[in-house]
Amino acid sequence: MTHVSRRKFVALTVGGAAAAPFMLSRTSAHGTATVTAQDVVDRVKKSIGVEWTGDDVDTFKIGDPSTVVTGVVTTSMATLDVLQKAVQAGANLVITAAPTFYTRADLSTPAGRSGGPGGGAGRGQVAGRGAPPSATPGPSPASASGPGTGASAPMPPAPAMPQSVVPPPQPVAVDGRPTPPPDPVYAGKNDYIAKHKLVVFRLTYHWNQRKPDPRAQGLAAAMGWTRYAVGDDALQYEVPALTLEALAAQLNKNLGTRGGLRAIGNRAMTVRRIGLLPGYTMIRAAIAMLPGVDAIVAGEVQEWESATYAQDVAFAGLEKGFISIGRVVNEAPGMQVCADWLKTIVPEVPIRFISAGDPYWRPV
Repeated sequence: MTHVSRRKFVALTVGGAAAAPFMLSRTSAHGTATVTAQDVVDRVKKSIGVEWTGDDVDTFKIGDPSTVVTGVVTTSMATLDVLQKAVQAGANLVITAAPTFYTRADLSTPAGRSGGPGGGAGRGQVAGRGAPPSATPGPSPASASGPGTGASAPMPPAPAMPQSVVPPPQPVAVDGRPTPPPDPVYAGKNDYIAKHKLVVFRLTYHWNQRKPDPRAQGLAAAMGWTRYAVGDDALQYEVPALTLEALAAQLNKNLGTRGGLRAIGNRAMTVRRIGLLPGYTMIRAAIAMLPGVDAIVAGEVQEWESATYAQDVAFAGLEKGFISIGRVVNEAPGMQVCADWLKTIVPEVPIRFISAGDPYWRPV
């Protein structure tokens, strides 16, 4: 694969509007002390307020934990767009709610492909195949960050993906079968992370155990519902009466959803009490909450579980609404809360939230 092709991929993956930079004068703004990525994570574990278990989800996913941190970015998903904006902002530690490499295992190569057993680099190791040639980022209409809401501008047309972004690998026999070529998207993401010496840590399992739920707190704040909270768990709100359609429209506007929001129920029904099911939830959560509220606002559900249950409730004539806004958008406000919290325990470095936006769009 030529350097021209590699540059083409890098241009596709790193193009974007420059985010507002961090103030990086460590002596004037944050003192002279330095902290490593491991130091930041150690403080998180000590201060998060829940017992830190041996869970294999909340771990370093790629990068060297001994890296001195220049800035921290929190996000709902460490997409290439977010990683680029972190670099443009002067940050090198990204704390994400969702996997960086697309699966719960978060392996830096597709399972069963190159990289030996498991297909990924070990913790604290950069799994890239070397830094790609430098490329100057081009303009992009995507927002640099949102107000904790996951807001996103329309995306430009997707350019054609090159056939490969890495040199063809030497054939290696594995159980008598040739090794498949590296996946171009994994390879490109690894290359970008390696080139900019980024460190990515996933924080979701323990963060979501905090009480009240920070994802619900963030969503309520983004919607202006905080003063309407019922109880102390941040999961229910008694709001001024509005229709289900108006509620969906407000969510769409305030959260900047482009295509992920979907609603079930009578558009004209009146909603006063709203229940929140942040993140991913199973049907038992919807069954337990729906009788006590007019409408549920959920993040991600099994379509054939909670959504179908809500559909049958509406078909039976009960005035109940159900709105799913998608997990990435749903968890974004909670990662704004995370950024605000991190500032209290890691004062030495700049910390900000950067939106991953809504991954979906809807045809007009």
